[in-house]
Parts: sequence; C-alpha cells; structure tokens
Amino acid sequence: MFLKILSILVALSGLFMYYNNYTFNFFPSTKVTQKSTTEKLYTENELSKYNGVDSDFLYLSLLGRIFDVTKGSKHYGPGSNYNIFIGRDASKSFITGEFSDTSKTLDDVLELAPNDLIGLENWIKMYDEQYIYKGKLIGRFYDADGMETDYMMRVKEKLEDAQREKLLKEKLNTQYPPCNAEWDANTGSRVWCTKRSGGVDRDWEGVPRMIHEPGASEPHCVCVREDLINSAKLKEYEGCDPIAPSCVVKRD
Repeated sequence: MFLKILSILVALSGLFMYYNNYTFNFFPSTKVTQKSTTEKLYTENELSKYNGVDSDFLYLSLLGRIFDVTKGSKHYGPGSNYNIFIGRDASKSFITGEFSDTSKTLDDVLELAPNDLIGLENWIKMYDEQYIYKGKLIGRFYDADGMETDYMMRVKEKLEDAQREKLLKEKLNTQYPPCNAEWDANTGSRVWCTKRSGGVDRDWEGVPRMIHEPGASEPHCVCVREDLINSAKLKEYEGCDPIAPSCVVKRD
C-alpha cells in the first residue's frame, strides 16, 4: 500500500512541476449574481455514478469543477492509480496524498497552506487543457443554483493573498537572489554569490547579506548589488569582507 501511494505521489509531483509554471485564474473576477443556465449541476450522488462501473464515463471534481477524464481511462479507470479521484471531489488529496481517507473532508482545502491553493489552480489549468469540463458539483463550493458558496469566496480570498505573496517573493528574489550555501563540520557555513546563485540569472554577482523577511522566523542570506548594500533591511555578516562575494559564517 505504501509503495502504491508513493508511486501516485511521484506521478502527481511530476505533473505538478510541469504545470507549476502556468499562471491561471479559474475563479471569475466578480461573484456571479444570476442562476447558471449554461452548465449542468451535479449532486454528490450523481457524480459518484460516473466511476467506470455504474457508467462508462469517468468524472472527477476539483474545487467543485467537474471534468470528464474518460479518455484517460488508462490512468483513471477502475484499478488504476488515479481512480481514487473518480466520482468525488478529493481536491485536498492532490496536495496531501491522503488517498485512503474515505471521509467527506477531502474537499476541505481551507486548511491547506496558501501556496498549496496555487498548486490546485495549476491542476485546474491542466484539466481544462486536457479534458472536458462538464459542470459544477453542488456542495462545498457551489450551491444548488450553481452560485459560489461563502466557502468558495473564502478560498478565492486566500488564493488572491497567496498570489500577491508569490509576486512579492518573485520580486524580492529578483532584487535579492538567495545565496549559495554549504556547511562543513570543521569550518561551519559558507555563503557566496555568483551570477546564477539562487537560480536567478543576472549580469551582476553581488555580495552576501542577511535579510529578515516579514513572517520569517529567522534571517536568510541574499546576494545584493554593491550599490544597494546600505539598505536598512540588510545586515552584514560579522567578520567578513563587506564587499567580498564569499563569506565563512562564524560558528557560535
């Protein structure tokens, strides 16, 4: 059982890494104010029948959006690894890997970290591109009229916060890319900067500085251009040349 779960997680992580580069917002910018008449609404019981046994079709729900994945029966059909997602909304399992849980809380995504919601957004992107969208699931995310529930609105707000945080972090990483770092039992830690440190290609090398980001438990090392090293948010490493690209951090 453990090996099966591990294989599913590896496969999911591979797909996620591929689609993680997409930015896609499946939520409308404003709340729908009229009853939906252009898409089908499904109850949980109706959805459960699209399982490849009671029906020839394979449906799954992700954040209340239902997709026909029948063409992927090799992966989603009875006995296949992804069959755990079929006939229900198990949104949380795309992130947590809680595949053996049979409770009705596998669609409760508010307890996930904000960045995990961005991950689910990328999964929606993949299903929209590769499979057929069928409609909405009545329940946690949409009511019997196809309207967004209060729960869905809270998910949207949390996702928007996560997107803003991601943009700020990307901006910070561009201005202050992370340092390279290594640790040696004899000498301690060394941090250094190159033109590619932190995975950020640039035309300057930079010097190591400590920065304490809001919400972080402790400071971390970033590479800073010499014309920006006097910023009040940055701190020099004690005992290191202030303009050297490498620094051996003193051990306590």
